Amino acid sequence: MLATPDIRPRAGHELFAGVDKVLAQLTTDGTPNAIALADDLRTALARTAALGDSCRVRPQCDGVRLAADLLLRGEVVDAHAILVRMQSELADRQRH
Repeated sequence: MLATPDIRPRAGHELFAGVDKVLAQLTTDGTPNAIALADDLRTALARTAALGDSCRVRPQCDGVRLAADLLLRGEVVDAHAILVRMQSELADRQRH
């Protein structure tokens, strides 16, 4: 009998999607709404936790949490840099 294929998204998929969404909004013209962006990141963290993936992408969760805090402190450039790195690390996980 054939085994049922695992069709679940890779660990960190929800976090990756949240980071992508926030980076897209940060790179558009205009002043970003830091509170809304931090909320989007925290929502992505909550969804990641709900799926049980936080332990599998702990360093990236920590980075996203730090970026959300930086956004709330008005340190958009630093938050952007961290999110770009987290996006890259999470993208590597999505490919493997």
